[in-house]
Amino acid sequence: MRLLRAHRQKVLYLVVGGWNTVFQYSCFSLLYYVLHRHLFSSAIVLLSYFISSINGFLGFRYIVFGPTGHPLLEYLKFQTVYVPLLVVNMAVLPLALRYLDLNAYVIQALFGGAAIVVGYLGNKYFTFRPVAPKA
Repeated sequence: MRLLRAHRQKVLYLVVGGWNTVFQYSCFSLLYYVLHRHLFSSAIVLLSYFISSINGFLGFRYIVFGPTGHPLLEYLKFQTVYVPLLVVNMAVLPLALRYLDLNAYVIQALFGGAAIVVGYLGNKYFTFRPVAPKA
């Protein structure tokens, strides 16, 4: 039990991050299934990001890390962590679809795994890092 308390934040991050990953992947998969004949894959990634990033921010802010500052400032910092991943994803998906023998669902699943690690580090040490009191 003491071990669980010592790693509470990491366990919560895994739970919320797992939920967010499933939510984001499901959102992408549904949008891709419906829209892939009408929109570029990058546009579908962007649409699913807009929907799922709000879910991720709220879960990480209120369940994992707790509010540490103004919500708008934290949301902007959250986006600072995830927008570079979004940009990379928007470039990687069409290239991978063109040059690899994988479908969009597999590519997104692989990319999502890498994004989990980067997201945790960015959120822990940047977005939701407690602000030091001013002296």
